[in-house]
Amino acid sequence: MVNRSSAQRALSVGDLDFDAAYRGKPMTADSELSLGAVPWDIGGPQPVLVELEESGGFEGHVLDVGCGTGDNAVFLAERGHRVTGVDGSPHAIAQARQRAGEAGADVEFLVGDATRLDDVPHPFDTVLSSALYHCLPEETRDDHIAALHRVCRPGARMHLFTFGVDLPDSYPMPTHIDQRELRLRLGESWTIDHIEPVRYATSFTPDALREVSTRLLDLAGGDSERARRVDHQVDTAGRIALRMWYVRAVRT
Repeated sequence: MVNRSSAQRALSVGDLDFDAAYRGKPMTADSELSLGAVPWDIGGPQPVLVELEESGGFEGHVLDVGCGTGDNAVFLAERGHRVTGVDGSPHAIAQARQRAGEAGADVEFLVGDATRLDDVPHPFDTVLSSALYHCLPEETRDDHIAALHRVCRPGARMHLFTFGVDLPDSYPMPTHIDQRELRLRLGESWTIDHIEPVRYATSFTPDALREVSTRLLDLAGGDSERARRVDHQVDTAGRIALRMWYVRAVRT
């Protein structure tokens, strides 16, 4: 456990360097908090995303915002969709382009700020926001939602996945997101027509999940014992699957 004096400011999600995570480096400047293997990089598309695609959840030009190393975007392109992936991490985008090339998938990958989405080709018909929202500082989320509204057509669909503090077995990110916050923040420019908890696959081992969660909560000034209470449900592929909120919404 990392000891933090009372004079030190508690860690917030804005202090985390996600590009460092993709390079295998500590995510904060003043601690050794490191994820090791990137836990949301499972070497393929999210199973819940595959189900969404098979049920007709994607159409037209798709924006994968916070695309990371690109496996979801590559899968969607292989299924015949036009896809643009955007991420703030240059290292992640380099990996995504490499994976797309190896798969022979036609995907446009761009380094970009998810709170602005400048220079991103649009309009889009579908948005995928997969484990991005909880990585955004609270003060930037309105800008993010406004940017998505700006680059999407009226009637465009959004599929958003995020951890939440009101899910007892969700991952303990150092930020406050719950169903009420999602409804209030999205409600001004998007119509939420469905919200439910789902399981989201990770590359965590049980020991790594407990260790990283404990250190993260300690740095954030939270209840580090909460890390021991995270449900370690395993999916059919043997991966730890944590709960997230899934939000389906339509652009007004």
